[in-house]
Amino acid sequence: MIAMRYRIALPADYPMEIIERRIAERGHLTDGLPGLGLKAYLYSRAGEDGAAANAYAPFYLWRTSEGMRDFLSGPGFAALCASFGRPAVESAFAWFGQWSGDVAEARYAMVEKLPMAASTGMGALIDVQEGWRGGEDVLAVAAAFDPASWTLVRLSLSRRPFEPDGGGARELYRVGRVSLG
Repeated sequence: MIAMRYRIALPADYPMEIIERRIAERGHLTDGLPGLGLKAYLYSRAGEDGAAANAYAPFYLWRTSEGMRDFLSGPGFAALCASFGRPAVESAFAWFGQWSGDVAEARYAMVEKLPMAASTGMGALIDVQEGWRGGEDVLAVAAAFDPASWTLVRLSLSRRPFEPDGGGARELYRVGRVSLG
């Protein structure tokens, strides 16, 4: 699998209802998308649920590179670019991705980006993945690594909000919708 995400920073006075409406009206278009495992429509409102800023930040788990390619070159992503400009798209090799049948009930998300020390062996990533499952309210988890920046990226989707870490390694979001391929 391939993890993919982009984050569109929005002004402090941006009416976030526009993002919520966009998700409600267009989110179903990625249901059943070829090559997609899971797409979480993530967004944040400054000052709510531990979020520092307004943002729209979808997170994808692709089963195939062709699905990712076709999405990025297709009309849905073109419409996003027309509205917000072309975002920088981050991708990483997924070590792990698992979600429950009731993942659509997720309302909160946490994305962590953690640097991997040069002394960290790849076997340690497997240990991190195996020990990181979340609590009973967690409905989806994923772990991926970006070998260009040697960064570990982790996603968790939950029914309940996450606590901010205070150090900035966690990005906290609301989940507007979850689509499955």
